[in-house]
Amino acid sequence: MRDYYCFDIEFENVDFDDYFIKCEKVSKTHQAHLLTHENEIELRIFYDHKTYFGEKLSMWTKAINWREFGSFIKLSNESQNNRLQKIDLSGAKLCGFSTSTSYYENDSKYIKLKIDTAKFYWNPNDEKLNTAEFYFHDEGFRVVEPFYSILFGFNGNFNISRMKDADVFYKLGKSDFRPEFHTYSRDDIKNREAKVIKEPKIQFNYNESVTENEAVFYGEVVRYLASFYHHLNIGYSLCRIHLKEYSITVKRIEEKKLTDIRGNLWAFNIHWDFNKFLQKEWQTGTIKNYKLLFKAIELFNQALLVDSNSEFLIRYNLLEICNNLKTKSEKFKLIVNGNTKKKKYKEALKSILETIDSKDHKSFINKWNSLSGKLEYKPIKSPLISFLESQGFQINEFPISIEKLKILRDNITHGSINKVDSAELRKANKFLYRINGILILNLIGINEWKLNTELK
Repeated sequence: MRDYYCFDIEFENVDFDDYFIKCEKVSKTHQAHLLTHENEIELRIFYDHKTYFGEKLSMWTKAINWREFGSFIKLSNESQNNRLQKIDLSGAKLCGFSTSTSYYENDSKYIKLKIDTAKFYWNPNDEKLNTAEFYFHDEGFRVVEPFYSILFGFNGNFNISRMKDADVFYKLGKSDFRPEFHTYSRDDIKNREAKVIKEPKIQFNYNESVTENEAVFYGEVVRYLASFYHHLNIGYSLCRIHLKEYSITVKRIEEKKLTDIRGNLWAFNIHWDFNKFLQKEWQTGTIKNYKLLFKAIELFNQALLVDSNSEFLIRYNLLEICNNLKTKSEKFKLIVNGNTKKKKYKEALKSILETIDSKDHKSFINKWNSLSGKLEYKPIKSPLISFLESQGFQINEFPISIEKLKILRDNITHGSINKVDSAELRKANKFLYRINGILILNLIGINEWKLNTELK
């Protein structure tokens, strides 16, 4: 049984013969093999060595955005693989490539490409219809492990049982879900030890038919909630979605992380574990605000990975992104009619012009006309202050004023780093972290927070 997927691949609207002239023409379509490993997805493209396609492809990659690699290719003839309907690489990012004089199979040379994701559409699996499994990368253990006890054995029977009050499913749209461990064993009759391997996942059961987009959306909602709670971008390594038309498998390769951050909601005076968090009423707010919420959570976690200046700018930017409050200008109450108001304004202009050189009267009148219409409006409160007040904050209790935060923002943005006090910046970042987290909780629909205004 072969350990790869075989199909034809075409690079649409790419003329590789522009790179080398004095060689044989590149074929429009090539045979390709896709190999998926635990930490790697490898795409091998076969070609006639006389065309120098491998060299041409490597030169072409220097002129494209590697993140858009999948948009350049078209696959066909995938159904030659058992049960497979089609393969989708349209969302794949190019991670690297290699060529070698030893890369030959039979009479064909090949180039190796490393990509980050691949999607497979299979014939439907009736036994698992209307279910899905979203497997986490290793950092997902922190999502699932609190729901289970350790492996327990008695009288030759072994079990990893769920913790008390952690066996329920949580509702989300048309689905029920819960964090689970998928377990399997590995043994050799000659060895003393047998192994039980745990894989963290989110198990979904759909109460009615869902589309692929709905299934993926529900998976993303849970992933973003877990990422916010744990203060870390937690990703999926594998997804299996079982629908009526087909079953879908998505394989993703994780980018290596240099940090290991562990978080919770304690800074917002919420001392829940993730199980308690999922039992709250977050579904309505999360689905309603998901576009803004997903962006806010990405920025919230990104700010934990950068230097203090960048951290501040990201956190301040998150305030502005969340601010969707449109302030309305309020007029002063007039005690005269419109005609009388015009007469008084005209008299006032005449008096003011007596204080200005006559050669500047025309310019002044133009400025007066542009500004006089705004005089009837009351001064507008800062839109940011109005927004924060609408979110339940008491601005007068802030340990750092909004004006001071703006000054810090301006100094960092304009490169005036010598004006930024490091201790003050540290406190500002700590305070904005709390504000950002509370704004995200409000978007989710959880208002059981309390702002800690003490900064040490």
